[in-house]
Amino acid sequence: MRRLEADQTLLIQSGKPVGVFTTHTDAPRVLIANSNLVPRWATWEHFNELDRKGLMMFGQMTAGSWIYIGSQGIVQGTYETFAEMGRRHYGGNLAGRWLLTAGLGGMGAAQPLAAAMAGASSLAIECQRSRIEMRLRSGYLDQSVEHLDDALAIIR
Repeated sequence: MRRLEADQTLLIQSGKPVGVFTTHTDAPRVLIANSNLVPRWATWEHFNELDRKGLMMFGQMTAGSWIYIGSQGIVQGTYETFAEMGRRHYGGNLAGRWLLTAGLGGMGAAQPLAAAMAGASSLAIECQRSRIEMRLRSGYLDQSVEHLDDALAIIR
């Protein structure tokens, strides 16, 4: 990407660069096409063959399809998963429930926010103080405590 001219666009197909094309200065710098099969080849047998060769993948969330955009790309899928869990198993929502998770990095931080969006509390364990502080500043966490008993008192 650093070598692209102002009027060029890089094409990525299933995670691999396949070409640089002259476009124009207002065109996107990168176009990404993941997991696209036309009907004649849209069979599980062909999909699995391409997958074994590293030419295909089953993309559902952003990080799964080689386009990691940070926590915000994971929040939506995580929220949908938690909300569906509430609908299927807990009478419609997660109110009064809590989730245990660990890690407040780029992907793990989505879980406490998604839990709150789905009506649950969460207990997130993180050993790096800087990550905790960043997630408090960004609104992905509501509060931080040092001791387990304090955390359990808050989420119960």
